[in-house]
Amino acid sequence: MKRVLPFALLLCGIPALAQVAPKDGDLPMPGSAPCPLIAEPVRFCGTSPQFVLTPQADNAEITSYFATPLGIQAIAVVEPIGRTNGLTIERLQDVALQNLAAASGAPVETIPVIQRGQLIIAGGPHPNFVYRGTVDGEMYVYSNSMLLMEDSVAQFVTIESGVTTYSPRHRSLHLQFLDQMQVTQ
Repeated sequence: MKRVLPFALLLCGIPALAQVAPKDGDLPMPGSAPCPLIAEPVRFCGTSPQFVLTPQADNAEITSYFATPLGIQAIAVVEPIGRTNGLTIERLQDVALQNLAAASGAPVETIPVIQRGQLIIAGGPHPNFVYRGTVDGEMYVYSNSMLLMEDSVAQFVTIESGVTTYSPRHRSLHLQFLDQMQVTQ
């Protein structure tokens, strides 16, 4: 299993929620078992063996870390800050690129953005962007989907190491990860 990246994925420099151990929630999806809580208002409703909630202590800013059999990391970062605090998607994306630039020692203008678009999270379209960079000599490609709410923000990120392109298998796994999320707004 690849290590969790050693740099913060938190985008605004605000103290993060501690990693939340999953517990049975009270919001079951129709015909299924209760969904484990990631952090309010996000629940992981998957039963797929593709995503195994895995304890990790390397980065306390990651709310939940999921191992996958494909070697692609999947993380959820949920923060208690949102639009009411002046947060915007543009700012979130800019800071993500700045954080990667700082971790890689490269100017932010040199961090390639592979694509921008929207993907479905919890039944609605939300921003996604894919970017890449080198940290400690290893290349990483990130697919980062963001759900900005009034009082919180959730990021769902999948990370593939050792590659320079956003592969079809990475794209497919990212979509599967998003399909597992339930958000009560």
